[in-house]
Amino acid sequence: MEGKKRRALGRDCQAVSEVIGQVLMISIVVLAFSSIAVFVFSDEGAVNPPHTPKADLQESIDTNANIVKIFHKGGEAIDLKDAKVVLNINGQQEEFDLSSDPGVSYTATNNVLMVGDNIVINTSRSRGKNLKSTDTIDMYFVHTGSDQVIQRVTLQNGGKESESSDDTYGTGKYWITPHPNGTATDTSEGWISTGAVNETGDGVFTTYYAADKKDGDPNSTAQIFDFDIDADREGVSEHFNNVTLKIVYSVHDKNYDYIALDISVEDPEKWIRVESDMPEYNKNFEPDYVDLSSYVKNIEELEAFKVRIVAVTNASNKAGKTAWIDFLGIHVE
Repeated sequence: MEGKKRRALGRDCQAVSEVIGQVLMISIVVLAFSSIAVFVFSDEGAVNPPHTPKADLQESIDTNANIVKIFHKGGEAIDLKDAKVVLNINGQQEEFDLSSDPGVSYTATNNVLMVGDNIVINTSRSRGKNLKSTDTIDMYFVHTGSDQVIQRVTLQNGGKESESSDDTYGTGKYWITPHPNGTATDTSEGWISTGAVNETGDGVFTTYYAADKKDGDPNSTAQIFDFDIDADREGVSEHFNNVTLKIVYSVHDKNYDYIALDISVEDPEKWIRVESDMPEYNKNFEPDYVDLSSYVKNIEELEAFKVRIVAVTNASNKAGKTAWIDFLGIHVE
């Protein structure tokens, strides 16, 4: 009898030990998960940084009118109460609060810049700052909530060659190119893109197979660029008197009958030949400048502006004579 009691007591102690062990294991697991939860969900006083909008902005500058324009081309909306523009003009910074600066106007609704909206900054009205074509101007579009730069761009580069400026005349010039609003067409079975003629020295250029002079209609083989210029968007005023075209190109060799430049400013099917014998640059890409002031005289003609390049070779079509266009832009002042 006594032995039976000892065995029963032993079984009871073993059962109690198992229960206590399970309780301890559960407690450890609960404490572990609690610690992880506290670590994950507690910010320990830190504040998550505000979201920085991602947007595609396009800029233009008109130094004659002291105007910088910014266009929202795509991406997220930007609350202008949380944004500013910083212009670095020859090393001197000027800040413009987009929602309250007297020199800033915009088409945004409720201070929110969306696709299709634009901002106009008049540096003279806001800061008494007159812009010059020889200024080097960098623009920073800053989101003040996160203190992050949404976009940085060089508006003009003083006397240095850049995407939209040129030093040939000793001054920076803003060139309107067919990219990104215009169109490009090739009828030579080559390759063409508005982006290919938007910047010099980027290694991207059009490919144009020149026509044989025996062809009955050599003008039918061409590369055509419709600039689709919006004078308002580009900051061009009604009064201008100088229009210059810049084209940077190269050709296969000097076995060409001619290289011609045509423009259209009224009827899209009516072409005016302004250059009938352009230089045959056959070693490097070289710029050629054409004065169009007597052809493009008003806003209507500027907005209808198109260019056609026609190259005719003395060789047969089978020779595959090629021309390449690296840049095409128009400057208005």
